Amino acid sequence: MSTSFGRRRFMECGAAALALTSGLAESFASKGNNAPPAREKGIAIPWIKGTFRHILNPPGMRDARATGLKEQWYINDHCFLVDASERIHWFGITNPYPQNSDLYGPGTHHHIGHAVAYHPFGPWEERAHALALPEGAPENVGASFVLRTGDGFLMVFGYNTGFHFARSSDLNTWQLLAELPVLDLGQGTRDPCVLQLQDGVYLLYGACGHEGRSAVALASSNDLTHWKQEEPALLTDIPVSYGALESPCVYQRENAYYLFVNYSHRQYEETLVFHSNNPRRFDWQSPLCTVFAHAGKVLAWRGMTYISHCGIEDRHWSDVNAPYGLWLAELRWAKPTLLREA
Repeated sequence: MSTSFGRRRFMECGAAALALTSGLAESFASKGNNAPPAREKGIAIPWIKGTFRHILNPPGMRDARATGLKEQWYINDHCFLVDASERIHWFGITNPYPQNSDLYGPGTHHHIGHAVAYHPFGPWEERAHALALPEGAPENVGASFVLRTGDGFLMVFGYNTGFHFARSSDLNTWQLLAELPVLDLGQGTRDPCVLQLQDGVYLLYGACGHEGRSAVALASSNDLTHWKQEEPALLTDIPVSYGALESPCVYQRENAYYLFVNYSHRQYEETLVFHSNNPRRFDWQSPLCTVFAHAGKVLAWRGMTYISHCGIEDRHWSDVNAPYGLWLAELRWAKPTLLREA
């Protein structure tokens, strides 16, 4: 598909990057930045090049419409995995819109979809759902994260409250690991992201509430089986117990770490970006910049980076006749010139 998303606010990202490269801007986020400006520290700053392009219809909608159903489906939080053949796998929330106005109520999230492509912009091939609850089930299955392990693949996913785990040898058939305990990192634990450090330790991030404030929770493991909860990777001053932040994505670039986290409870497509040399700590008072995407995930492929966008609430702000589903844009990195002493 070649549909482009040309809304002005997405283009603001490109304009901001031009300001950065000429040394005219230091931060995009609305929060105050008490740390040295990014251009003084030579920090690379992500920016969206051009426009988002629609790449994938919600998996499952095609088969539903083949049976005569006219319901509209949507894509929400998701993840990418690149396999040994450089084929890209997408796993994510895909469901029909609820018949009532309760978008997140019981029994509204039943599927984790799967699609594959040999290029980020497609064409994408829809596969059978990775996980699916029975029709009419009152439970919900949420966002997932898939990573390669020594003998196959592991999926971390939200299911009602807390993180559950499933295993696969081929990325197509998944078996629930019921013997593993549910990992509850805080009120409303959801939206997992896993990062493996050079020493082999795995860090698991999730959106939740922590002691009455919105946070990005953190747990660590040496074996992906036994997890130890740590202090939050990001603790905000937002007094919301369930969590105003969503969809954390931690991306390592060179020796630094970037946390992309969606502040959708303020503006649906607002994603704050934080920079740190420590993947366990990001400073809420020092955001690096803002990019405009909902549930955005960074995809690294053949030396390039991309960022995705989607959402159950995108009908509230999308262009007229814009298709639902998954969108993708190229993500570039601007590195301001270091300031020199006079």
